[in-house]
Amino acid sequence: MVKNNKIKVLNIISGAKFGGAELFFERLACSFDKHKSIHQKIVIRSNKRRFNYLNAKNSEVEQISNFNYYNPFCFLKVEKIIKDFNPDIVLSWMNRASKILPNKKVNNEKKVGRIGGFYKIKNYVNCDFLITNTQDLKEYVISQGWDQKAVEYIPNFVNQNQNSILSKKDKNNNVILCMGRFHKNKAIDIIIKAMPFLPKFNLFIVGNGSLRIDYENLIKKFDLNSRVKIFEWSQDISEFLNSCSILVCPSRHEPFGNIVVDGWAHNIPVIVSDTGGPGKMVKHKLNGLKFEKDNVFDLVSKIKDLQSNKSLKRKIISNGFKTYKKNFSENVIVSKYLSFFRRIKRSCAE
Repeated sequence: MVKNNKIKVLNIISGAKFGGAELFFERLACSFDKHKSIHQKIVIRSNKRRFNYLNAKNSEVEQISNFNYYNPFCFLKVEKIIKDFNPDIVLSWMNRASKILPNKKVNNEKKVGRIGGFYKIKNYVNCDFLITNTQDLKEYVISQGWDQKAVEYIPNFVNQNQNSILSKKDKNNNVILCMGRFHKNKAIDIIIKAMPFLPKFNLFIVGNGSLRIDYENLIKKFDLNSRVKIFEWSQDISEFLNSCSILVCPSRHEPFGNIVVDGWAHNIPVIVSDTGGPGKMVKHKLNGLKFEKDNVFDLVSKIKDLQSNKSLKRKIISNGFKTYKKNFSENVIVSKYLSFFRRIKRSCAE
């Protein structure tokens, strides 16, 4: 009887091996799994690491090997899963998962596309509702013709501090941390170019991507091998956050910026470029500092200002953690998802 009162959610992603959206999908899926009001089934593109991680959390996980729009068997597979599982909500992540949703209802499900970027809205034509993770994205979707009543803004949350650390000797050792995909949008080259002007600092870069060799060449060019280290992406990012003194998000383009919230959650002061999600979330000199996008010398100035002004640093850390707890903690965000699901489920029954 209790199980029948649960909201049944089919959670679908194709996704890359790594990425902000993919990592948040995993966090949210794990939160859904442990919530007493949700019964979840997960469908992913074949990915051994992701499958093992989710399966270990007692999820009902199914993999599709050739997960793409041009595979007719993928459409049939997803349609069969919907028919057999009979979900109240089908939550599809980004373009690839949303494009393979059936164009007609299989049972009485509500199809919800989850958007984390300024994607082509035609990819979501089979969705009944959309969830955006920033207010800007919500406004963009509505400007493309969507009914504002069918678009919900729900930001991401991040995991709490796992209290792990790389090594005690790195704690508070003037270590700057930069994390993300090695992609031009992340502008990791900017923080590397800033390092010759920050001789008292070390830099940890954490991530994966095709630009790694470019970053390594920059490090050699500026003779930074002794002060700049590149690490592979880790599921335990707490060990890096707890080993640094400043978190820098230098992105040229960043719709949301999970890593900023990670910094707040770990009581680390954050410095971000004045663009996208981080530029909106961070209030300058209140819960972080902002520098002009692509401006190396402005970034250098902000890092030096923060390190020399202890009272400003304490203020930013305190307010950042308060921002995290109020707006981006797990309980807050999962409650928003659940309230939205219940609301659209009721609208389906009326």
